[in-house]
Amino acid sequence: MTEINTAYEKLLVASKPAKTRSAGQPPANDDGGVLHHYGPNVQIRKAHPVEIGGQPFPASPAPKVAATAALNVTEKLGLSAFKLRQSAKYRALKAQRPRDGESWDMHGCAPEAARGTGRDALAAMGLVATKGGAGEKGAGDPFLAGSVAVGIIIVNGPTAATRFSAAERVKVVAEVQAGLTWLGTQEPAAGVSWHYEIHNVSISTATTAPAADDESRWRDPAMGALGHTQNWAGVVAYVNALRARLGTRWAYCGFFVKGYPLWHFGYASTPRIVMDYANDGWGPDNIDRVFAHETGHIFSCPDEYTAAGCTCTSTHGIYNEPNRNCATCAPGGGVACLMKANDWAMCASTRRHLGWGLTTTRVPQGAPVHAVSRSTDKLDIFFTDQDGRVMSAAWEPSMPNGWQGFWHIQGGLAAPGAPVTAVSRGANKLDIFVVGTDNHVYTAAWRPDTGWQGWWRIGNITVPARSQVSAVSRSADKLDIFVTDTAGRVMSAAWEPGFADGWHGWWHIQGGLAAPGAPVGAAVRGPNQLDIFVVGTDGFVYTAAWQPSFTDGWHGWWRVGATRFPAGAHISAVSRSLNKLDIFACAIGGQTMTAAWEPAFTDGWHGWWHINNGLGRPGAPIHAVSRAANKLDIFVTGTDRSIFTAAWEPAFADGWHGWWRLNGGMAALGGAVTAVSRAPNKLDAFVVGLDGRIFTAAWEPAFTDWWHGWWSMGS
Repeated sequence: MTEINTAYEKLLVASKPAKTRSAGQPPANDDGGVLHHYGPNVQIRKAHPVEIGGQPFPASPAPKVAATAALNVTEKLGLSAFKLRQSAKYRALKAQRPRDGESWDMHGCAPEAARGTGRDALAAMGLVATKGGAGEKGAGDPFLAGSVAVGIIIVNGPTAATRFSAAERVKVVAEVQAGLTWLGTQEPAAGVSWHYEIHNVSISTATTAPAADDESRWRDPAMGALGHTQNWAGVVAYVNALRARLGTRWAYCGFFVKGYPLWHFGYASTPRIVMDYANDGWGPDNIDRVFAHETGHIFSCPDEYTAAGCTCTSTHGIYNEPNRNCATCAPGGGVACLMKANDWAMCASTRRHLGWGLTTTRVPQGAPVHAVSRSTDKLDIFFTDQDGRVMSAAWEPSMPNGWQGFWHIQGGLAAPGAPVTAVSRGANKLDIFVVGTDNHVYTAAWRPDTGWQGWWRIGNITVPARSQVSAVSRSADKLDIFVTDTAGRVMSAAWEPGFADGWHGWWHIQGGLAAPGAPVGAAVRGPNQLDIFVVGTDGFVYTAAWQPSFTDGWHGWWRVGATRFPAGAHISAVSRSLNKLDIFACAIGGQTMTAAWEPAFTDGWHGWWHINNGLGRPGAPIHAVSRAANKLDIFVTGTDRSIFTAAWEPAFADGWHGWWRLNGGMAALGGAVTAVSRAPNKLDAFVVGLDGRIFTAAWEPAFTDWWHGWWSMGS
């Protein structure tokens, strides 16, 4: 795997010493951008992932001597470690990493001894207090998210063979820094940040001094040197105090020793890691990976190599995830993963063990990801992956570590990348729709008490593969869906609880015709008022309307303006307040166009207007969302594949504002960008990136620094 590139990290050294944070005060909200904190004055920021357009940071000027002179020991070591990692010599050593990719139980390395004090014994000592705040979900099983305090304790004995030189101390900190850089950036949505305290302690204990065990021989006097009781309880007390001092969500410590006999060259059990500097047959240049591996154990990850005696049925972490990548039972001996071998690789099982809620998925480029908010601050997304599986993921604030999924819904299958449309017809009620592999329309439904049910086929209509089934809920528990069939007929079906025989329809709406499979845009502008939009066979946009007072059914079709659009173009429609409609589409020339209607327009629709000279692929979707009354936000992939957004509200006397590039995000030309408002003035956007992963970003007025994200969803 590719070695860590410090060009994507930025060193920040305060020009004036900052005030030390008071005990228990949480770290400042840095949106996950600052990865390493060495005291209040030295930080290392991580750039956005390369996959979404992240660029290396420009070279930073060297910090002023006066500024570095005032730094404390932790800050100076953090600064020196970063400089070492930037050096040509360090990079050359990593390029020739010894035993790269080999299993942790490879020939020539000592087998790991039984682990130290177990979780039950630690809990009895009161260690649970170090695993999160009171009442925090999953407090009994640590998961890797948020701020983490790391105490590095470098133990120096009485002889030259047991003491660390200044260069070796810097090497230790650099290796930890490198290993935790990799680990902390594997799930951007987890917002991991490492907060350090470094101690260089000296003890007088001989390597052969009598002791209850090999660890207590040097550990206990080291804890005494730090002012804690000279036993295991002292370690627990130190970690608790460390967490309080740095104000972090989690805390653990890592001991580094030389020359003392150990149970194993590297081992861990909450809340500490022990490592020998020589690192057995792996050598000091592999400390980064070994320390990251052992940190995995701190956060619930099991070993995956054969000598560890792993099994695929043991479960771990907050999700009780099986150890599916165990080399003794996984197909082919498992895949590359840090918990199995000396490799910068993260397998799906380890992600789940760490508490990261999403498994691996890949989606065809340009495919839509449909998002819906079924109640305040609850999000669900739906898509069809590259294998044609209809998939879902969910988020709400109470979930211990962000998004959870991905789940294959009831075995549903469609064409890879086919749109899956979702609608919430009531609080915590979801209905989804997709065109199946047999070209019929199918639906499934979810409620908290029943989970997913379905799939049920809706009538006998035949629809082209990858067609969009548009769906709206016009009032509580009433659903209407729209599609253009293989003959180009614009069709509709409806459901409500009073239909004891299920769905009613399909009906051909007023003889409307379009390209087979053309998407039908739909909006609800008031109770039981429906408006639909489609590009007709002549390239113009047409609309029709329904409400209960129309005793003769649908009215229309009426042409909207004189702008032409490609056959099958997406017409996005939104109602920003009662009886107001706005529609959006990319015209034949790719122009980002909009038109509007309200009852006061006695002459019908107004527009089309070209929005701020924006361009997209002709016919590409422009996704629109109304996050509050009379506020509109729209999203599109531009002709350079960058993701853009623009906004409108009545206070903008000069019309639309934007387009703005959304945090460097990129997608396939014409790729769908979808967005949802889960609460007033909160926006979440989703897109399939250039690597086939789903990415998300979020905005709310409290984000004074603009959008946050993009974060990759899953590995």
